[in-house]
Amino acid sequence: MVNKLQFDDLDIAILRELQIDCRISLHEIADKVKAPTSTVHYRVKRLEKDGVIDGYYARINPEKLELDYLTIIEIRANYGPGYHDRIGKELSEIPGVWAVYFILGDTDFLVLTRSKDKTEYLKLLDTLMATKGVERTSTRVVGRVIKENPKLDI
Repeated sequence: MVNKLQFDDLDIAILRELQIDCRISLHEIADKVKAPTSTVHYRVKRLEKDGVIDGYYARINPEKLELDYLTIIEIRANYGPGYHDRIGKELSEIPGVWAVYFILGDTDFLVLTRSKDKTEYLKLLDTLMATKGVERTSTRVVGRVIKENPKLDI
């Protein structure tokens, strides 16, 4: 039986603060959540150890790096033992791919990519289609991003 992690209001408050600004000091978090700094330090370390917090990063504006050619690619894959794990891993390692989802239904994977332009995207697509087990693809080019937010509603 898997142990289910338990979270209280303080854990959630700490996580919320870290989602707003992961560079915030433990002392500032403690002030905001009205808890001792030592308690906040212990909770953050526990949340990291338990894998609830699995990293910290800067959110970079892709348009500033001219990576605003955004696509959603539906992929149909061949079936076979372990195919989906292997194909998913290979797809996730292609430069320009920033998300891979194994899904159920007529399509096996949704792959999200970012490129500088159509030419760069087509090179990425060639690499993707050359992946052993990829049967066919269908691409949607995103016209405008309405909402894109990695923060969880907690």
